Amino acid sequence: MKKALLALLTLGTIITLLLCGCSSEGKEPAATEGQTQKPTEQGANTGSYVVSTMSELRALEPRESSALVVLKGYHSANDGGGGTFYYDAASELEPDGALVIKCESTGGRFVRDREENYVNVKWFGAKGDGKTDDTAALQAAISSLGTGGGTVSLPGGNYAISAPLTIGDGDSGEKVSSTHGVKLIGMGGGFSHNVAAATTIKATAEIDNMLVLRGRISDCEIGGIYFNANNKAKTCLSLNSFSGCYFHNVKAMGFTDIGIKAIAGTAPTGNYNIYNRFESVNVTCLSDKTTGILFDGHYGDHNDTWLTVLSDCRFDTAQSENSVAAHFKFVDSISFYRCHFNTYKESSTGAVFDALDNHNFPCGMAFHDCSMTSHDVWEDSTHTIRKQYFYGFGTYDNEQIPTHPKLIGMTDMGDFFNIDAIDLLLSGNKGEDGTEEDNGEFTLPAKSGRVDTDNSTGASEHHNLKNGDKLAVLVNAKNKLVGGSFYLSSYDNSIGTIKFDVYKWDTDYATTVAGEILASDTALNFKDNSQFEAKFDGLSSGYYLIVISGTAPDDDFGVAVWTRGKSMTSVTFKNGNRIEAGLRGQFITE
Repeated sequence: MKKALLALLTLGTIITLLLCGCSSEGKEPAATEGQTQKPTEQGANTGSYVVSTMSELRALEPRESSALVVLKGYHSANDGGGGTFYYDAASELEPDGALVIKCESTGGRFVRDREENYVNVKWFGAKGDGKTDDTAALQAAISSLGTGGGTVSLPGGNYAISAPLTIGDGDSGEKVSSTHGVKLIGMGGGFSHNVAAATTIKATAEIDNMLVLRGRISDCEIGGIYFNANNKAKTCLSLNSFSGCYFHNVKAMGFTDIGIKAIAGTAPTGNYNIYNRFESVNVTCLSDKTTGILFDGHYGDHNDTWLTVLSDCRFDTAQSENSVAAHFKFVDSISFYRCHFNTYKESSTGAVFDALDNHNFPCGMAFHDCSMTSHDVWEDSTHTIRKQYFYGFGTYDNEQIPTHPKLIGMTDMGDFFNIDAIDLLLSGNKGEDGTEEDNGEFTLPAKSGRVDTDNSTGASEHHNLKNGDKLAVLVNAKNKLVGGSFYLSSYDNSIGTIKFDVYKWDTDYATTVAGEILASDTALNFKDNSQFEAKFDGLSSGYYLIVISGTAPDDDFGVAVWTRGKSMTSVTFKNGNRIEAGLRGQFITE
């Protein structure tokens, strides 16, 4: 019945508006803007009107029991809040100030003609001018959707809020949200220089959260919005016990605590975060001691954050101090594609893998073609992480290659790290007789040319060799091993000797050094902190252990070699035991 009436009224309106554009004798002239249009006869009880503002719509006194009304705008004509309404004198629908308007004179209702499950925040009076408080208008638009959800459109503008916006009414525990499927869609997150066309939500008061997803809730979508916390809101997005949700073209900045906080729910078990996607999301820490994104759950309830995908995202600590771009706690099986975890200050960290409150987690995270400027692992004697995997780990911008044994993978240059126990590296390592070579305890990629044996991002440490200590480095020469370049110290007096002995690697350290010395070179009375170029003759391709020892006069302080960060192309030993460091230098093949 409604659709039939609307079709009839719409046709009548078109004819009326066309006729109003002409003037002839005996006809009333068309109403000017701001005046009530006199009804046009379309039947005994129907009419049509044009009004400019919402206040005029409320004050309109239709002469008929049904009518069609064109509203030009909410606050003023063409401000985006207009639309078409049909008037029903007998309707008793609940007024909401946007979709159903009560006629002040008759008590009837003006009902907005709209697409099902779609609303626009301008219909509810939002101005988006960055000054007017639009909190009530935005929340009313969200709350107007039924239990099945729908789309809330936010045209380009700057929407000021003074209180949190909420989607759903769950408690992240026993109570499931009565509303699902809400889509909050703006015109863009302001990634380009044309920020005027973007949709911004800006905090203008001290609040904990800008937007809260109250679960358990599913199938929601947030897209095309810049959340500007404006140094007032602690968190931009607080996401709780959500599943099947999609976040895209979203930017979050200016928060004073956490940019995006994704926390799984409490009991019952199964109240976790799952099947969610984040795409083209940018979170930047502008204040000190803040966190870009936090993924966590409730460990005691077995509710974690898992089976989630993030692609083309950037989490950045910018110039802030003691901040963390991404913090992972009770999470499992999350995949990242082409994401970046960036820092500029040494006190800040790109990613933290935190097991302190949840033993064996995080686990199973996979980073595909991602870069991580720095990282940290938080563990203790009873709480440790499980393995995380990196495929094509970025190294072009001095990223810190992981050294923790549970952070394993391959760089974008094809170099493997922290996977000594995996037989993958044995493939292609042939012995001189053409058979597969068994390298015993360690496997390394075969390298050629001048190959670093340390990671330049690690801390430097010197090792005095005078009292019998020995350092050694295991390398895999793809071609002939012809020498090495090593950074040595003589403690300012150029006195003392360091000797380099080369052994063919055989199963383990002890077995190897019990064998024959194949080549040697000696640095005698060398300049302090100098690079010594050792020469080795007669060595073919394969695994070699270079053992370094030193002597000095009894009254001399000694001689030393330096180590730095662990390298994925070599293994370093001190007195026969492997150490988590890289010998500062290179081995050379031709």
